[in-house]
Amino acid sequence: MYKFEIDEKEKVLHITAEGFFKNKESTSFMETLYETFGSIKTSEYVLIMDLIHYDVTKQDLVYRIADAFELFDELNFRHIVIINPISILAKVQLLNIARSVHFSGIFVDSLEEWQAR
Repeated sequence: MYKFEIDEKEKVLHITAEGFFKNKESTSFMETLYETFGSIKTSEYVLIMDLIHYDVTKQDLVYRIADAFELFDELNFRHIVIINPISILAKVQLLNIARSVHFSGIFVDSLEEWQAR
């Protein structure tokens, strides 16, 4: 399950993703990403991706996460913040994917941690 929220006043795109992604969901997620990015000027926005309740992705869908990370970088957000999952395995998986595509986003354990920077 996922949710997109745009705060035009604060210039924040907040994406929440929870649980396991299935192939159909991952396709829908990517379509929603493209639609959302087309409606904002990404260079003015902070992207916050809340993955606290996200779980490990099946290996055959890992490329979708890599594609999303690469897309986030290409769109030149002001900042990209990933809130780590509670699941250690999911966190390690995301960090490994991020390293493999040279992702420039910041990984934090809470929104407060990022705001304190």
